[in-house]
Amino acid sequence: MSEMRYIISRILYSFAALIFLGLSLFGCFAVLGVGYDTVQAVLVDLSLTMPFPIFLVIVWNRKIAVPLSWIFFLAQWIDLCSVGVPPKLISPLSDWHGITLFLANILFTIAVICDKGSKWSGVLGVPRHNSACAKTE
Repeated sequence: MSEMRYIISRILYSFAALIFLGLSLFGCFAVLGVGYDTVQAVLVDLSLTMPFPIFLVIVWNRKIAVPLSWIFFLAQWIDLCSVGVPPKLISPLSDWHGITLFLANILFTIAVICDKGSKWSGVLGVPRHNSACAKTE
């Protein structure tokens, strides 16, 4: 069972990575039209180009992975709300960018949950269930 959870978590990590990479590549293209004139424009540029680097950081340190990915989702939502003139509260799922970021966060969260129960889990500080080392004693 834990081997299957490991495989599922790796597949979900891969799908999330592809989505985050696609969002970052789109952000690199979209930044060309935004510019760097104001602080707000720089914040928009950062929020558009940061999904894949944030994904790499959260995969590197999975103890803070899920909260950090959702904090980044909320930060992008706040940035999206502040761009309008006048700033207004809008749904974070009102455009394709928000929907795909939400989907990537859901996939990543499920992958971390599946990975925590695996005996091959890379999550530090989490006891591994059905460990081969525990049965050899």
